[in-house]
Amino acid sequence: MSFKLSDKEKFLINFEGQDFSNEGKNFIKVRELALEHLKESEFPTTKDELWKYTSVSNILRDEFKPQTSINNRNIDDHKIAGLDAYQLVFINGFFAPAFSTIIDDEHAPFVIMNINAAKGKFGPFMETYFGTLAKAKMNSFIALNSAYSQDGLYLNVKNGEKLDKPVHVIFLNEGSKISSQPRNLIVIGKNAKAEVIFSYDTIETDNALTNSISEYVVLDGGKLTVNKLQYENDATNHISTDSVYQQKNSQFHINTFPLSGKMIRNNLHIQLDGSTADAKLYALNYVNGKEHFDNNTFVEHIKPHCTSTELYKSVVNDEGTSVFNGKIKVHKDAQKTQAFQSNANIIGDDNAKAYSKPELEIYADDVKCSHGSTTGQFDAEALFYLRARGIKESSAKKLLLNAFAAEVLDNVENGVVREFIEKQIEKKLQATSAAQ
Repeated sequence: MSFKLSDKEKFLINFEGQDFSNEGKNFIKVRELALEHLKESEFPTTKDELWKYTSVSNILRDEFKPQTSINNRNIDDHKIAGLDAYQLVFINGFFAPAFSTIIDDEHAPFVIMNINAAKGKFGPFMETYFGTLAKAKMNSFIALNSAYSQDGLYLNVKNGEKLDKPVHVIFLNEGSKISSQPRNLIVIGKNAKAEVIFSYDTIETDNALTNSISEYVVLDGGKLTVNKLQYENDATNHISTDSVYQQKNSQFHINTFPLSGKMIRNNLHIQLDGSTADAKLYALNYVNGKEHFDNNTFVEHIKPHCTSTELYKSVVNDEGTSVFNGKIKVHKDAQKTQAFQSNANIIGDDNAKAYSKPELEIYADDVKCSHGSTTGQFDAEALFYLRARGIKESSAKKLLLNAFAAEVLDNVENGVVREFIEKQIEKKLQATSAAQ
């Protein structure tokens, strides 16, 4: 009698055989629990409401495998020109020390290092937070990373300290049928401050899966700014989970830029669990070809007097697809909440698609909350106005797109990072113009 493996079983069998026995018992326990969940649960399908427009069936039918880098080449082309930052590089999910700078002195005001090494040196402290926000039971991609995560950033900024320059973390994929499972943990102490930049890029690959998790803890009065830049090639699928926990008076600000890739699914969950905490979420998709970018956000207001601001924008061309699912939940004790959510989409072609579902779930009675969504084509009156002044149509559309994007880009405080993002967008604009 022969037994046929399911797509899920064939997909997972490629991850078996990795050895994590050198980790502490509590970290191993996280992996074991995740493996149990993987066995018991299924990967999401389009029958699941939160994945209604994003299918992962093609991913599960492929044979992605964890692989160390096959070419330790110079990575200068993957840096952000002119950026003065602490740099950590990971290739196929594995730490590349030759291109990285670490600060692992326990007496230093902050610790910046790869998370695998940190588990051995700062294990007891890390165990307080590791795996507590992004839990394996939430979905099978979180379980997959929790079971087989390779390496990533560990950042701990101690109470009252300020990072003197940003941390730039570069994740690169190289090779064929690559599976990369980055895992990051960032802890910002009381009244501490930091900026982190994540770049997801490709050296060269004809097929890859990036499945990343970042857990952020921002303690009383702390401030963390994150710029997340996704510009892997059109043969890369990227699924990410960002889980955030904020205490009182804390600030968390994230700018997300899905700029290129085959399929990108971003899951962002923020818990405002201290009074007067503030969260700001901004994102800009620029979708060409058959790219599929999906942003799913969940902001929980747990304590009173907290604020959140959310603005997600998309430009969708060709046969591309943009998806936005955004939910704000205000718990019954979260009085005086102020929460604002907006999603706007420009459709550039007849075959382009944008799906939007903003949601409010409110259990408190003294709040100020709003949400909205708009989807349409270029403003005909604005185009006519510009054309009437001698501006050709392609240039007029570019001017309107720049104005549309500026509302998000203006929230990138780091000028060097903003200039880099603008150049990436310009590449896509040029690609769109060349195809027309």
